[in-house]
Amino acid sequence: MATLYSPSPAFEQAVSYLSDASSLAQVSNSIKLELYGLFKLLTVAPSPNTDRPSFLDISGRAKWDAWKLAARTYEGRPSEAEDRYLVIARSLGWEEGARPKAATDETEREERSETAGGGAGMGVAVSVMSSPQEDQGRTSGLHDYAMRDDVVATSAFLRAAQDLDVDGRDEYGYTALHLAADRGNIAIVELLLKHGADKTLKDTDGYTAADLANFAQRADIIALLERT
Repeated sequence: MATLYSPSPAFEQAVSYLSDASSLAQVSNSIKLELYGLFKLLTVAPSPNTDRPSFLDISGRAKWDAWKLAARTYEGRPSEAEDRYLVIARSLGWEEGARPKAATDETEREERSETAGGGAGMGVAVSVMSSPQEDQGRTSGLHDYAMRDDVVATSAFLRAAQDLDVDGRDEYGYTALHLAADRGNIAIVELLLKHGADKTLKDTDGYTAADLANFAQRADIIALLERT
């Protein structure tokens, strides 16, 4: 059911700006997802109106979770959700009446539009929206590396990041081990286990890393988790 809330003209201007703003190239995954969730809440429905995507659809699942998070955060307060969207837009250079610096590359234009919330292309992978280097020193950086299956870079990151919680969770309740197992990145799973990752931890749906590996049909990862 569509939301009864009618966003202001300022919101429409901000959406238009962000759909073609060059500043989005430097925005973190979490902010892009927040923008997406706020947009869906304000223009489609107060909460997701479809089933949560499967683990095989990492991007779609992250976007669904962002929408759900916005729904919980701003339940019954859509005007506050709009205010938050405008605050983010202003931090990225939007002013009422301002026009963005247009993207010249078609792929870049599609990603900006999707991030703003209005794009039709739903296949943009949230996990590759920003580079791990931008998140270095934070738990989110480890999650990015775990999904990229780069053992050398992940190992270097783990050595360099001081006081890093290897079992730290992202905003959707996943540890790096969950994500590596779900993606089938066995070398990263092994590396995380060597660094003390807890294989017994469950995500918000009650699934362990072994459960996610099972969904991904990775018997080799399941065997590794069982013998470690």
